[in-house]
Amino acid sequence: MRKTLSILILLLILSCDKSDNKTIDYVAFEITVPKSWSEYEINGIDSYVSGLITDKNDTLIFDLGWYSPDLTKNPELLVFEESEYAEFTTEQKEKLKGTKHLVVADYTSADFQAKDYLKYVFEIDSIDCFEAKFIKPRNKGFGASGIYIDSLKGGGPNSNKTRLSFYGNNLSDSTQVEFFKALKSIKLTKYCE
Repeated sequence: MRKTLSILILLLILSCDKSDNKTIDYVAFEITVPKSWSEYEINGIDSYVSGLITDKNDTLIFDLGWYSPDLTKNPELLVFEESEYAEFTTEQKEKLKGTKHLVVADYTSADFQAKDYLKYVFEIDSIDCFEAKFIKPRNKGFGASGIYIDSLKGGGPNSNKTRLSFYGNNLSDSTQVEFFKALKSIKLTKYCE
């Protein structure tokens, strides 16, 4: 009896799913995320758009198509004219307190180094068989975090390319770590051979 009970308990333990993750198949790619995250459906107009909701209620959205955005192509600066800053809400001003920013009388005549106030930094890494930009805000939790892949298919200066971007805004450190881990798990089975 004891032996049978021990075997049953051992089988029960071994049969339990020990993984805290799940894989979501978006047809164009698969991604492994924490089990506590859920899918979020969006209707795209000119591309395939969808996303995830994290356990902290952050929305992570991907855009797969010709016009998927690369945040590094339009570098935002955290430099504001006094008149613009005066119109910010109290919440916006509070968020800025923890960031490296600059308030100037006149943007065009102010003396500053733009590179010192860029909103985003990025690193090149790989996802499956593609090179990707991993983008994060220079000031933690203030801006978008995610990836951009310039060309999954297509190419040349005058052709349409299929691009992938996947971003979340104002993520906590722990969510950003989980998100980047999930992004590294992406399998672009439709595009990698």
